[in-house]
Amino acid sequence: MVKKSKATKAVLASLLATSAIVPAMAVSAEVGGETTRTGEATTTAAAKTIDFKVDAPESLQRFIPTTGKLVERNGQQFINLELSDAVLGMVNSVTVAGQPAMAEFNGKKHINIPVTADYAPVEVTLNMTITFVGKDPVDYKVTLTPDAKSIKEATETTKPVEEAKEEKIFKVGKTFDSVADGTYDIKWDAYKDKVGNYKAITSHFSPDAKLIVKDGKYSVQLTITEDSKAMVPDVTIAGKNVVAKDGIVTLEIPSISDLHEASVHVVVPAMNMDKPYPFGFAIETANLELPKAEAAPAPAPVEATKMPVTVFKDGTKEQSIMQGTYLANEVMVTSTEGGYDVDVTFPQGQWLNDFKVEGATVALKSEETVGKNTVQIYTISLKDINEIYNATVDLTVDAAGVKYDSVHKVQLQFGEKKPVPVAAPFKDIANNGNKDAIVNLFNKGIFIAADNFNPGNNVTRAQFALMLNRALKLDVPAKAAFTDIVKYGDEAKKAINALNGYGIINGKTATTFAPAQDVTRKQAALMIYRLLEKNGYTATGDTAKFSDMPKEVEASKAISELNKLGIISGFEGKFNPENKLTRSQMAKILNNTLTVVEGLKK
Repeated sequence: MVKKSKATKAVLASLLATSAIVPAMAVSAEVGGETTRTGEATTTAAAKTIDFKVDAPESLQRFIPTTGKLVERNGQQFINLELSDAVLGMVNSVTVAGQPAMAEFNGKKHINIPVTADYAPVEVTLNMTITFVGKDPVDYKVTLTPDAKSIKEATETTKPVEEAKEEKIFKVGKTFDSVADGTYDIKWDAYKDKVGNYKAITSHFSPDAKLIVKDGKYSVQLTITEDSKAMVPDVTIAGKNVVAKDGIVTLEIPSISDLHEASVHVVVPAMNMDKPYPFGFAIETANLELPKAEAAPAPAPVEATKMPVTVFKDGTKEQSIMQGTYLANEVMVTSTEGGYDVDVTFPQGQWLNDFKVEGATVALKSEETVGKNTVQIYTISLKDINEIYNATVDLTVDAAGVKYDSVHKVQLQFGEKKPVPVAAPFKDIANNGNKDAIVNLFNKGIFIAADNFNPGNNVTRAQFALMLNRALKLDVPAKAAFTDIVKYGDEAKKAINALNGYGIINGKTATTFAPAQDVTRKQAALMIYRLLEKNGYTATGDTAKFSDMPKEVEASKAISELNKLGIISGFEGKFNPENKLTRSQMAKILNNTLTVVEGLKK
């Protein structure tokens, strides 16, 4: 039995009598000078539960429960407010009418909110330090309105005092050799350092998910909770990033039973938050039953068939110098029991040091001397002839005075030439919510390759005009003589003059354009809407419900119509028309605009 000194008991008694901030569990363990042994389950006979309405800042609302224990001490009732450990870690103090309502007991913070006999609303102040918002503590005002009709006896047994929680450590569960195509209900969990129940992540999602199996490949479909929809734009699992659509993300995963590296992108502008939160993703396989796929009949062997091959320069849509000179334009394809054997010919194989293909096996099939050259044929064994394969070709060339040694990275495509999907070479967009739009516009030639895209930088009037004209390809004779664009490049000057001549963008005066001035969200909406009108769009007359709509009729109309079309959106009921447009936002708006313009042309 743990004994307390007289001084300790006196302090506890004083706290109980004056501030009533010791939790209900502590009351049951300490009142009357008796101490419950660690690990023994206890029952508080007088304990009840009560529901209450919570009125708090939106950033905190979802973290505060709406049910708590109702306890009574010395004729005063209190709501025992149970916050998660993660939220408690950010709480410095809790006060009601200037009096403390939080204490630390057994190494954990406990919050008890006093309530009146008529259960009137209680104003509570939470002083919190949220590290990802700032270093300084901030007071958050919260109102709890108890519901007297919801009071009921608490029948459950409380957790043992200082009960140690068993950590859920990840370990590989069932493994599956094959799974039949279909969609299956599954449970999943988030892990931090391989420890499960990582509530900082799971609180954003439903624990119920779908496993989608098709042609031996696995995908998971996760549902973002209603409260988190607005702040979770995209999710990454096993290197695959997917933008959320109406709170749903579907991502391909390499296996069912393993722990995969993942991250959730959280954006809360009101709290100046825009960052990914890493975690481990795993399907709960212990009780998972999945039907085994039936063995597919082996394809009947066929005679070798000639097929064209296209060799692309790494990460581009350009043809590589490998094509024709180093690697023949045609291949011979034979179907096998496991897929296909593709015979690739190197007419000057004497220069070839090594040839590798990702996701396939490569073996030298034959070698023949033809004149001064050594013709080599390699067999690539692969499963899917329709895939595009990454390959490396290691060459040492020494001929006609030309000497070089290099390794070429290329993509191989068998059959008719099709466009190769290209990932934008920007290093800083992996976790950006508008990544897909940025990549799409890069592939259209609207954005130029660079190390960084700088998605958070503001967009100047000259830059916006340039990008918009690259998308529209306007060629309109200049009607204005802006004197402040002389030092800009020819493409930028042509874009500014063309957009001005087309009636999309105006100058600041008859002779000035202010090219270095940042574009606001209102100005961008005006330019885009004028463009749509020029392409035949007819206004619907819809009015957006943003609380900060501009008074100018044209600007208000532009914002309303673009919002209805899904080109531009607001946040938390506001449009923020005077905020500067960022490069990331510009990408989203331009990409959506091009989609709408294409629809108007049909």
